[in-house]
Amino acid sequence: MRVISGPPRYYFLRRERGAREEVAHWPPEVKPLEAPENLICVGVRLHPEDGAWRAEPVAQEDDLNADANGAFVLTRQTTLGLRPDGVHETSVTLALLGVRVINEDGKGTEYASHLVLRVSGGMGLGPHTPLVVPIDSLLLGAYIERGSHAEAELDLRLTPAQVASMSPYLPDPIISRNVARALDAAILSAQARHAITFEIEAGRVSLYGRAEISTFGDEARAELEHTPGVVDISDHILYGELLQQQVVEALAERGYTDVDVLYEHGLVNLRGTVPDHASFHKAKDIALRIPGVRGVVNDLTVAGSVNAS
Repeated sequence: MRVISGPPRYYFLRRERGAREEVAHWPPEVKPLEAPENLICVGVRLHPEDGAWRAEPVAQEDDLNADANGAFVLTRQTTLGLRPDGVHETSVTLALLGVRVINEDGKGTEYASHLVLRVSGGMGLGPHTPLVVPIDSLLLGAYIERGSHAEAELDLRLTPAQVASMSPYLPDPIISRNVARALDAAILSAQARHAITFEIEAGRVSLYGRAEISTFGDEARAELEHTPGVVDISDHILYGELLQQQVVEALAERGYTDVDVLYEHGLVNLRGTVPDHASFHKAKDIALRIPGVRGVVNDLTVAGSVNAS
C-alpha cells in the first residue's frame, strides 16, 4: 500500500434527506475554520490510483448521479463483510459512517487512509459503536452499476477479533484527554514528561519536545497505540542520543574522526584534538548546523597549542 503523508481530516457521511439516523450524534458536529476542516457529505468517490485510493466528497444527493469516471461510490448504504482468509464471514456485517483522508503533502489531493464503520450484525460490539479501520485491509469484490456510477461490494481482510480491537472513533478533545493520561502513565520521569507536548488532529497524535534518550519515545508510542481514539502517531521529538550521533557523523564526514561528542539538554560538548585553529572553529560550526542543537561548548584542543581560545 502506498504511504501517504500530510494533514488528515474526516468525510462524515450523512443519510439522504428524510432518512432516519440510527446512530446518535452522527454525523459529528463540524466547526467551520477550525482544524481539522472535517466535511459532512452524502458520499465519497474512491479512485484507485498507484496503490492508493484517491478520495473525493460528494456534497449533495443530486451529485450521486453524476459521472463517477470509474470511481467506486461509497454512501451510508454501503455495507462490508469480512474475508480474513479468502472465506467470506457471512455472520458479520459493517456499515459505513465515514472516510478518513490525508491531504498528500498538504497540496490538496486527498487519499483515503481509514474507513469509519459500525458493526451492524454478527458481533458482540454495540451496533452503534463507530470504529476506525485502516483502508489497506479493504478488498474489492464485484460491483453493481447503478446509472452512471458503480456501487462496490466490499470486504475487509480482517477477523472479527481484529475488528473488535480497532480504535473507536472519538472526537479530538476526548482523544486529547486520553493521550494526556497515557503519556503520564508511560513517562514516569516528571522532567522528561514536562518536556513533551502533543497535538491532536483527526485522531493523529503528533508528539513534540525533547528527550535525552529515545526510550522515552518508545514507551510513549507503545502506550498510545492502545489509547482509545488514537488512529496514528507522528513523532517529532528531538532525541539527545540521536542528535549526538548526527553530530558525530557530520564531523566524521569532514574528517574530524578524533572528536568526542557529548550531548545534554540541547548542548553539544566537543572534546579531543584538531590539527589547527581553523578546524577548531569549523568543528563547532558543523555541530551548530545540526537541527535541534541549541549550542556548542567547544573544549577542543589544537595540536601543539596550549590554549585554542
